Order: sequence, then C-alpha cells, then structure tokens
Amino acid sequence: MTATPTLSDLFADGAETVEHRGRDVRPILRLAVSEGTKVRVVRMAARPDRRQALKLAAVNGLLEVNGATSEVISLWSDTSPAEVELTVLGAKARRLEVWNAWDLGGLETAWLGNAGMIIEQAERHLALHCSDGLGPPSFTDLQVRLSVAQPG
Repeated sequence: MTATPTLSDLFADGAETVEHRGRDVRPILRLAVSEGTKVRVVRMAARPDRRQALKLAAVNGLLEVNGATSEVISLWSDTSPAEVELTVLGAKARRLEVWNAWDLGGLETAWLGNAGMIIEQAERHLALHCSDGLGPPSFTDLQVRLSVAQPG
C-alpha cells in the first residue's frame, strides 16, 4: 500500500496549484505591488491549540507596520492584532508573497506536510483558508481576509 502524497509532495514538483477535493490549493500567494501599496490583513479565525502565522514578504522592498520595517513580517495568531495594515516601501518592490506558517514546539515551520491555502476572491478582498502541515489538510487552521489597495 502506497502512502497518499501530501500537498508539499505535490508542490515539490514545481506545481503552483494542485487540486484537493475539487478546490485549488496553493503553497504561496503572489501579488503585484508597488511603492505605497496598502495591505490590510484581518484574521478571522485560527486554531487555538497550535500557533498559526501569516507571513508576508516584499520582494525587492520592505513592509512597514506601526513604524517598523522588514522584508518579511510574521503575523502570529497569539501575538498580533486581529487587524493589521502594512505599507509596501521601495521603488523596486514589485511583488508581495504571502504564505502560512505554524509553531511546532518553538520551531517556525512552513511548506511541509499538508500546508497550503485555498484562496477565494471576494468583491473587496481575498479570503485565505490555510492548512498547516500537520495531519490531513484542514483549511480552517488559519483564516484571514487580505485587502490590497494600490497607490493613486
């Protein structure tokens, strides 16, 4: 009997999207951005027994939140506010990358096992339904709304 491949097994072949039970699943979300783009993240739900995080990275740029800047921001379910607004800084910034991570006994973990996200387009935001990598895929481990407003 062969083991069922995990989502990370399927993504390892370079697939940007795989199908799971009729839904498209991605390991990472990539969005076009520019200097001054505003990104609002609203955490809707997170599993209470294991810390979850939404990770955001500005490729060739920085993200600013509450006066602090970094290339990568981690919004942990137990320490960040439920709603956060970030600003993309840097004239060369062209892409925002978003993925989920989780705490595995003090070790930040991502992209392993059954990690992935279902992305739904709504009128004014994207709904991200994230599965951490532990156990079978469960797209309720972390659920957020992501809104992106381009400058101008």
